[in-house]
Amino acid sequence: MEMKKTLLVRLLVSSFLASLLAACAEVGMQQALITDVYVEDFQSDDMQSCRPSDVPLNHRQARDFFRRARQVDYSVIHDHYEVAPCSVVGTLKYRNHACNWLIDAGATAQIECNGKTQYFVCDDCEDLFRDP
Repeated sequence: MEMKKTLLVRLLVSSFLASLLAACAEVGMQQALITDVYVEDFQSDDMQSCRPSDVPLNHRQARDFFRRARQVDYSVIHDHYEVAPCSVVGTLKYRNHACNWLIDAGATAQIECNGKTQYFVCDDCEDLFRDP
């Protein structure tokens, strides 16, 4: 009986680790598909409350943002994040396709490629929003 429990625990741990590795590999592949991140401009709907210093991302910081960010459905952003009225915008390549992106001061982002929009959030990017 004890041997069956040990075997079951090992099987469960193995299954969990395999799932975790697969998820990490998928995130790594997603990040590897994004290249040539270029910051083009700053935009704001309210210059009094949201200025360029609120989103001081340069090319490297924008690339790092997308490396750390996770892709989510728009409803996650809508329900759990505050979207700021200013952002930096630019271009990147995703799977060798030219795409437009936007990162706002609330650490949410979107990439638009071929008419399809993907949404991202980064919960560990505070250091990227400081002056370089």
